[in-house]
Amino acid sequence: MKIKYIPVFVNDMEEAIGFFTGKLGFSLAGETVLNDDAGYTAMQVNNTETYLNLQLDKHNSGFKTRIILNTDDCLKDYHDLKTKGINFKEQPQYLTIGLSAEFNDNYGNQYVLLEERNYNEL
Repeated sequence: MKIKYIPVFVNDMEEAIGFFTGKLGFSLAGETVLNDDAGYTAMQVNNTETYLNLQLDKHNSGFKTRIILNTDDCLKDYHDLKTKGINFKEQPQYLTIGLSAEFNDNYGNQYVLLEERNYNEL
């Protein structure tokens, strides 16, 4: 098994599509209706088989998602995203697992850039 779809609840679909394509570099993969009242817009994550499903939060449920984005160079991506207008909670931090930096989208969903590192390697 593998994860293919991750739901991300938004209040404005066009604005969210602009955020994911313009700032994060994801591509629009299409729209699908899951049932009569719940459709989503799929955003492909860097040409992988993993998709973020943007769904309108019609009922203002307040549900938020926390997504970890793996990166080979956290500092580079941090600076590139700041240049595109992403506001990070703080500067990249060293953790036991590696280097990370956190930001939110306009709807309160949380994202973590994570450059995994093994500090025990010689």
